[in-house]
Amino acid sequence: MSGYRIMILDNERAILDLLKRGFEMAGYNQVEIYTEPAIALEMFKKRKYHIVLADIMLPGIDGIEFLKNIREYDPLAQVIIITGHSTLDRILTCLELGANDYILKPFKSEDYVWEVIDYSIKKLERWREAIKGLIAAS
Repeated sequence: MSGYRIMILDNERAILDLLKRGFEMAGYNQVEIYTEPAIALEMFKKRKYHIVLADIMLPGIDGIEFLKNIREYDPLAQVIIITGHSTLDRILTCLELGANDYILKPFKSEDYVWEVIDYSIKKLERWREAIKGLIAAS
């Protein structure tokens, strides 16, 4: 589990702390938090992040623009949008742009958030196994 690099981008410190603490308690030791989308995007370009949780309402670059930029660099990263400012148009736009999931704030429960994240991690594991199988077969 600890092999995955995780980025959390939100302007709410409480959300950042909650999610980071949860990941660390689950054994993930490569969790980085950001409040500024421009800095987070610069770091995304420099490093490999497997899972990205990003708010929509951000200073400078909004979460939708951030998602577009991420998809240009890594179409396989698991991007989960988290927001308290949602509309049907925003949800559909994010999913059309390649968001893997969408969580509304305030969270229904912490367990719900971890179920969504766990689903993305399991997807990464399935992909990793499929790639290993292809490499072994060639």
